[in-house]
Amino acid sequence: MPAFASSSTRNGWNWNLASSRLEFGYRGTLIGHVNASGLTVAAGGFTVDTGGLTVTAGGVTVTAGGLYLAAGRITETLTVVDDDSQNFTLAAADILAGINVHTSATGGGTATTDTAANIVAGVPLTADDQCVISYYVNDGNQTVTFAGGTNVTVADTGSTILTNEAAVLLWRRVSATAVTLYILH
Repeated sequence: MPAFASSSTRNGWNWNLASSRLEFGYRGTLIGHVNASGLTVAAGGFTVDTGGLTVTAGGVTVTAGGLYLAAGRITETLTVVDDDSQNFTLAAADILAGINVHTSATGGGTATTDTAANIVAGVPLTADDQCVISYYVNDGNQTVTFAGGTNVTVADTGSTILTNEAAVLLWRRVSATAVTLYILH
């Protein structure tokens, strides 16, 4: 039995030998613990008052309750991938880069997506209904039509991007072997 259950006024840290973990509690309630897997907050959530939160590997997963940003903006660093051709394949690495500038030339072209398996593995999309957004810019002088690679469904009938136009591409994992692309103009 954890030391925190023994007293309604107990605060602090306790080494739980049976569980091989360092536990911490407040007023008799176990709040969380630290073990070889990392830090677990069992009750009350996790708040960083100053200094921010930096995650260097593994990411942050929110399984319930959503994510609330009280001030500022969520930002990300994107890489521009430039392709100057009539037809091209939008590879998983291009989706991950974030911004695809296509200088369409020599007649109307086709932008064919990578396969669903490559997108799921390369982005990566690790769970069904997980999504990622990338941006497509047609700065060329030809209309480009999107086509899905193997097991990629282009959901919108408006899969054409006119000259000097752009679109937001929303990629959604449907299963481990299927992806749906939504093109938002």
